[in-house]
Amino acid sequence: MKYYIASDEKNKKQVRSLIKKLTSKGFTCVNDWNLIADDEDNQMTEGIEDYEKKGIEEADFMLIFLTAGKGNLSELGYALSLNKKIVVYSPEKDNYHINKKSIFHNLPEVTICSGTLYKLVKLIHTLAPEESEKNGSFAP
Repeated sequence: MKYYIASDEKNKKQVRSLIKKLTSKGFTCVNDWNLIADDEDNQMTEGIEDYEKKGIEEADFMLIFLTAGKGNLSELGYALSLNKKIVVYSPEKDNYHINKKSIFHNLPEVTICSGTLYKLVKLIHTLAPEESEKNGSFAP
């Protein structure tokens, strides 16, 4: 399965670790700019909007790693308009406080997960078609 990941730059280490874990489970990140070296010459800027839009369209689901930066609500809205399933993840439950979360996080297409990366990977593993057919749903 392919996924799109939205995250803030400050989560880079955790996001890289997560992408490696998910890749080892057979998932493919469609916007792998997260793996680009820290070298400023490698910064992807020209055409980024088309790259990101295509990534969301290509993905089977979207993963939003909080805090995700100012563009995540646009990415979330576009994914919702395409009927994508969405997982919103935060290591801390505080990010789901009523004053910090988006009203869109309450939609049935959105699954919220907090805690360890292990817990997140376990949840995402249930998204594989064979698991989804067994469970009959998006979330465990």
